[in-house]
Order: sequence, then C-alpha cells, then structure tokens
Amino acid sequence: MAQGRDGISWARTVALKFKGVARQLSIVTAMFTVAALVAATASMSYAKSKSSPSDALEDTVVVSNYGAIFGGSIETFEEGSRRASNPKFWIKGTNTLLGASTGASLDSVSSFDAHIAVAVPLDLEDFTGCGPFGPADFGTGLVGLYPPTATGNSAPESVICSPNFAFGAPNITGIFNPGGVAFESPFDGVNPGKDILAVGNAFPEVIQDSDACTFLGLPASSLGTVTEYDRSTLVPGFSNVPPFNNSPVEAINPFTDAAYVQNTTIGGCFTFMASPVGLAFDQAGFLFVVNNAGNLLPSLGAIPRFLTVYAPGAFGDAFPIAIVGLADTATEGDLIQPIAVTVESGPFFGEFPEDVIFVTDTADNSVKIFAPFTNFDGEFFEGTMIGEIKGGNTKLKYPEGIALDVTDSALYVVNNISNTLAMYTDFSDAGGNFFPTLLMSGKGPKMNLPVGVALPEFTPTPAPTATPTPTATATATATATATATATATATATATITPTPTATFTPPT
Repeated sequence: MAQGRDGISWARTVALKFKGVARQLSIVTAMFTVAALVAATASMSYAKSKSSPSDALEDTVVVSNYGAIFGGSIETFEEGSRRASNPKFWIKGTNTLLGASTGASLDSVSSFDAHIAVAVPLDLEDFTGCGPFGPADFGTGLVGLYPPTATGNSAPESVICSPNFAFGAPNITGIFNPGGVAFESPFDGVNPGKDILAVGNAFPEVIQDSDACTFLGLPASSLGTVTEYDRSTLVPGFSNVPPFNNSPVEAINPFTDAAYVQNTTIGGCFTFMASPVGLAFDQAGFLFVVNNAGNLLPSLGAIPRFLTVYAPGAFGDAFPIAIVGLADTATEGDLIQPIAVTVESGPFFGEFPEDVIFVTDTADNSVKIFAPFTNFDGEFFEGTMIGEIKGGNTKLKYPEGIALDVTDSALYVVNNISNTLAMYTDFSDAGGNFFPTLLMSGKGPKMNLPVGVALPEFTPTPAPTATPTPTATATATATATATATATATATATATITPTPTATFTPPT
C-alpha cells in the first residue's frame, strides 16, 4: 500500500479521551441503555503465487459449522482439495461439545502449532456447567481448543469456561457468550514465546462508577469484552483460568441485575465495545474487533455496528486507535450487519501500518474493504472504505467467516445459507463483481451452516516497523497426539536488547 498516513501517538492523555468525545459517548450511552434492557490507499491486486491448479484450494483451511440442531462441527480441507472433496478431518459428535445447541461460532488457527480454537456461545444442554441459567437461557458459553489432526467424536484438548456463574460462582475466565476468536501472531514481538488467544464476548454490560465514565449524569457503559489467554496456562480438560493481562471491570450480572467484578483483558466504558463478534490480529499485533450488538436480538436492530482497533498489547479500558463505521464519521453506514474481519498487513508509515481489512456483511451479501488508519479526526482514525466485493458473480450468500492466507494471494469466505466455501485468488482491494476461483459445495464437503473459516495467517518473520526491532524466527512441530514444542529465538540490531530464547509447550 503506497500512500502514507500521518503518524499519531497512541499514548493518549485523559484530556484527549474527553476532548470532543461527547458526541460519540452520547450515541454509545443511548444504545447501551437499550441493550441493558434486554482510500487513502492505492488499489492493489492479488494474484495466485502458488503452483496448485486454479480449481483447487491454495491452502489447508478449517471451517466451523453452526449446524442444524446439535449438529456443530469442524472440517479441515487439505491444500489441493477440489469443489466436492471430502474433508481430511471432520470433528463431529457429542464429545466435541460443538453441538451444544447453538453450535460453533467463528474459529481461528494458531500460527504456532496449527491448533484450532472455536467459540461456542451457548450450551443449552449444559454439557459443561456453562450452559443455560435463568429466564434468558444464555449462559456463559465456552471456547474449545483442538489439535490440528483431531477428527471424529474427539473431545477438545482444553475448554475455557467458567461453570455455574448464575449460581454464584465467579466468572474467573471472563468468557461470556463468546462469538469470535483470534490467535495473535507469535512472531510480532508483543508477547515473545507465548501463544496468545483472544476471545470476543458479547456480554456483560460493563459499567464504571468513576465520574470520568459518566455522561449527562448517566453511567457510560459498553457491552462485552475481549479476553486473552496464554495457552501455556491452560490445562487439559476444563480450564477455569483468569485472562492474560487480567484487568477486572465492574459489570451487571444479567441473572441478578446486581453489580459484580468481571475478569477481562480489554473492557471498560472507553473501549467503545458493542458486543464483539469477529476478531483478527495484524502482523504487528493490532487487534481488530467487529462490534454487532444488533445481531443479538431484533429489539437491538437500531444499534449501530462498527469496528474498533486496539494497540498491540492493549489491556484495561483501552481507547480505540480507530473506529470504523461509527455514526457521524466518514464511514457511517458503510457497515450494516458485519460479522467477521481479516487483515492484510501492510508496511509501517510512522507509527501505524498500511493495513487493509476485509469485513463480511451479511445484510447485503458483500465483503467491505477498508483502509482503517485513515481520516484521523483528532481522537481516532475513522477509516476509509476503498472497495467492495459484491454482486451475483461472487456467489456470496450470507457470508460470515473470512480469512486471508499468509501471502495474501487467496481470500476465503464461507457462506452460511448456501453451505459453500469460496476462494478468490484474482482480486484487488478495489473489490468488484467477480467469480470465485473455487466454490466448494455439495455433500462431499459436509458443510452445515458454516460460520467460520481459518488458517495459519502469520509467517515466522519479524513484523515491519518504523524503527529497528529484534528479528524473530520460530519453528514448530506437531504430532497426531497433539504434542507440540515450539522454540523461538531472537537476535537484535542497533541498540535493541535481544529477546531471550523462549520455549512454549502446549498441553497434551
């Protein structure tokens, strides 16, 4: 991406947070009151760079399926699979916990060792103790982690879950109706030697008592949190662990309407969260979050949908670097019913990368393309919509999950209603109405209301930065028994202190 952007420091002062924020906070306060009641970038083309046939998968990809009643599942399709190919691995059955009524939601694949993470928002059968409680029957949900070769009726290797919250047990993990998951790049230098998993939680409503978090005498609030986990802290089976960089907030317990302390990594009234759904990291560690409270209930349909971006390593009540699609901004109305996001990581210009993001929008069967770090309004970037993949040729039909491969040469989208996986290899960030290179469908692929698609998205190379940074390399091996060991080493240039050698061993 060629065009430069102004470098803006994200070390914001308290005064900066308040200056001119009343307009946005008034919108956010109003919409969460309702919730509580229930380019600047030049066009770039992407062409195939691999040698596989044009009508075959360019990569090995993982698809998560919501499924019909109690029919959630995960399929892994190998590189080279064709239109009607069977999956190489197919995780399905009662032991998997994927059929816990709501089925699976979005998924993510670790670039560390190819483990698969899948969110399950609800467990109406209460297989886990994290299931339905009270009249709302929404429980706290769970996140399951599976080895890359898991298949059949395989139980997850680890389950992140806080049981019996409605009966007075603490929500230690902070998991609360998870919708999206994303692995941070293990090569970005933000958390050396760690495999970090982020989870977007649709609930709870977060409140604050501080005068700094009030507007017009009413408490400002946000809906939902992002929790992150260091996989080295997870244990086999059920893992009721606190989040990485735990930053507890005060929230409303929907079962009792009482205030309580909720564990979280990113949460608070300044996060601007409105029910996080899709998550993605870029190569440098910036976290992109799709907020779609209006997707929860018809009664919340008037709530605006937008995307927020947080600085690498952000935690606590983190003010977004960018808010794309918020009312009264340059991108107002561009996002109608956004679900998931993937990022093409660009080189740095100043303090921010020349990223391009692709967001699925189920309302008009499209993929919206934005340059997020543009249109700085003095407080945050508003972004610029630079393209749109849309039209009959695209075969998009209620698109949900989306992913880019490591070379940005293939874009993958799953279509929930048509039970298809589309792969695009000749596309540009200007969008268009073009045919997919491959459309997997039919009985062979066994897709059943697919919602997520994922693949390892980061290569073992240092993230591009504006200043010298350690050069990191990593190797990872995994076996069918899910035993994996990855060792990362770092060397430094200029005056940068080398990062110590770090070893990570996932639980077996």
